[in-house]
This record gives sequence, structure tokens and C-alpha cells, in this order.
Amino acid sequence: MQIATPVNQVRLTNVAVVRMNRHGTRFEVACYRNKILNYRQGIETDLSEVLQIDRVFTNVSKGLLASQKDIQMAFNTSDQEQACRIILDKGQIQVSDMERSATLENTAREVANMVATKCVHPVSNRPYTTNQIRNAMKKSEFSVQPTRSVKQQFLDCVKAIQEKGVLEIRRAKMELVINMPDPSVAKDLVAVLKDEAEATICSSQHKERIQFLIDPSKYRTADSIAKKIGTPLEIVRQIVTREGDVDVSLELERNYASQQNEMAQQDLLKIDEELAADIDDLDKELSGLDVESTKPYLEDDEDDYESSFQVSQRKKNKKAQKKSKRAKRREKEEAAVRAERMDTEMVRRGEREKRLTQEQCYTEETKPQLGGGDGSLKSCNTCGGSFTPSQYRAHFRSDWHRYNQQLKLKGIVPIDEKEFIMFDADAFF
Repeated sequence: MQIATPVNQVRLTNVAVVRMNRHGTRFEVACYRNKILNYRQGIETDLSEVLQIDRVFTNVSKGLLASQKDIQMAFNTSDQEQACRIILDKGQIQVSDMERSATLENTAREVANMVATKCVHPVSNRPYTTNQIRNAMKKSEFSVQPTRSVKQQFLDCVKAIQEKGVLEIRRAKMELVINMPDPSVAKDLVAVLKDEAEATICSSQHKERIQFLIDPSKYRTADSIAKKIGTPLEIVRQIVTREGDVDVSLELERNYASQQNEMAQQDLLKIDEELAADIDDLDKELSGLDVESTKPYLEDDEDDYESSFQVSQRKKNKKAQKKSKRAKRREKEEAAVRAERMDTEMVRRGEREKRLTQEQCYTEETKPQLGGGDGSLKSCNTCGGSFTPSQYRAHFRSDWHRYNQQLKLKGIVPIDEKEFIMFDADAFF
């Protein structure tokens, strides 16, 4: 009676198989998973640290050893250690699905980290986070290739994100310096680099110092120019990004400018489409005319025909101009509305800060009187005022606080308790 291996038994959990076919025979060796790449890179040289068993198999999973005759015929040696080295150097590594998915995940993480480190927003010149890059990689349908290097896939990832338009992204510029003894040659070099980079000249007593920012893809061009002149090219910073805290007002202005540019582009596209439609209609009208029937008219009243054509063309041009004026008027109205909203928001913030300072002064003055010197009073960030712990909990369930929360969501300044009592609270809910 044959004894079968139990189904729930997990075999070869920490074994990586390196396989090789020679002279019609399959040879395998059993290795540790994390040691094969170290051996092939030259980091690990001790076979006892790489192989789990220093024997050659024909099937590792079944435990079938290769015969000495087959090893002698395939490798021209009977030494097991030398045969194992040949298999490790030239054999194929059998990788499992879990190990392959883990390798792909590590490669994708490395690519995302490189993109987040070496790329910035084109306007704010600030880098993106790794999570933003990972989401952009998913939206742009970028897939990681295990056979390509991380740097090649980094360039492909940036290109894919730019083509799909998922994020506004570009490579961070490099800061380079060239020291030159001749001022005239320095000016000529700046003229050459003007199309490639943003260059500035810093003069000194003995030499000219050219400091410029350039895209990393154009570094070889600048290096070749420096080699022709015979001056060394120094790298000051490989990645130039903006550092420090974010200014909210600048970010709002940048977002507003980008929205205006997008709206202007959309309006221009609409105008171009309308003009193209008008031109198509005009071509259809002209193609539908009968040449033979209009020949006497053209011969007799050629001047009248030209004048009528010019009048119709002028009318269509006026119509297009009216449409463009309408679009410009709409842009001005929307800009005025946005400016009014921003002004309202700034006024609301000023009133809120003023009210908070007044309340803070009031609480500091009334603390000794109310016996709150131990910090027992609490204030509401939305409604203001000072409350004891019990009043503080009850305040959050009151209609006054709920109403102020609705005003806050709509961007309106909250009201105090006296004003709220004067209103009909049931009408607001």
C-alpha cells in the first residue's frame, strides 16, 4: 500500500530552484531565495551559503538526484561543486508568483520615489508626494517592466503622466556653473545657452562666473559646449526645488491664473470651431452655385458680386468678433465674481480674527471673576464665547451652534447669541 504525502503539508517553502538543460537532461540545484542574486553579483562566494544541498538534482521537488554519468557527460566533470557553479552561473531561476509580485511592487515603489524626488510642479516648482505619484501611475495606466532598469522606467513614467495629462509635472532643473577667464567668451556662451537654459553672469576681478539652470536632458549639450571651450562644468545642485512653507495667497493666485488660462483656451477653441463651421457653410453655398447660370451675372455685374461677397464676409467677421466680445465679457464677469468672493473671504477672516482676539481678552479679564483661573472655561471656535464644561457640551447641541455651522459652510460670518435670539430659529431648520 502506497503512503501518499499529506495534502496540507507545505513543501519547498524557502527553496529557489535554478534549472538547466544539457544533452537532453534537466539538472537542478536547490538554493536559498535571497542568495542567488548575491552570488551572481559577486557579493557571495561561499557555495555553502547559497546552496541548501551541494548536490545536483534532476527534480528537486521529488528529490531525484542526478547520476555521475549524466553529470560527466553534460559538464565534462564529476565534481558536484563545479557542476553546481555552472548551473548557478548559466541556469534559469524559477520564481514563484508571490515573489514576482513582490519584485514588481518594489520596482514600482522605487520608480515612484525617483519621480517624486526628481520631478516638480512646473509653476510652483515644488515636488509631489510618493502617494500622488502612485495614483498618477495608476491613472496613466503605467505598468512596471521587471526586465528594464529603474532609471529607464522613471523616464517612461514621467512621459506617460505628461501624455495622459494626469498631473502637471516636469523634470527638476540642474544648477551648473562655468568659470571663464575671458568676459567676451562668457557673453558668447550665454548667447548659446539662452535657448537651452536660464543663464546669469556673475563678474569678479579675475574671471567670469556663469551660473545657469538647465533641464537634465540637455546636460550633455552644455557639457559638450564647455569641453569645446576648454573649461570645466561644475554641478552645484542636481535637483533645484522650492523649499519652505507654502504661501496660501500665492497658491490661490496660481490656481486662479491656471483656471483663467484654461477658460481662455476653451473660449478660443469654441471660437475656432464656430469660424470653421461658418467657413464650411460658405464653401457649401459657393459649391452649390451653378457656374453656367451665374456666368452672365459675373460678366455684367462683377463689381456688384464682389461688393456683395465682401459685405457678407464683413458680416461674418463682425459676428465672430461679437462672439469673442461676449466671451471676453463673460470672462470679466466671472473674474469679478471670483474677486468679490475672495474679498468677502478675506473680510470674514479679518472679522473672525478680530472677534477671537476680543474673546480672548474677555476671557482673560473674566477668568478671576468667574473662578476660571485653573483653565476650566472653554470657548467654541465657531460661535465664540466661554463656557464651563457642562455648558460647553450643551452648547454643541444647541440651535445657535447648528445655525452657525450652516453659516460657516456657506462662507458667511457666524452671529452671536443675541442676534440669534432675535431671529425665528424654526425658520432656519
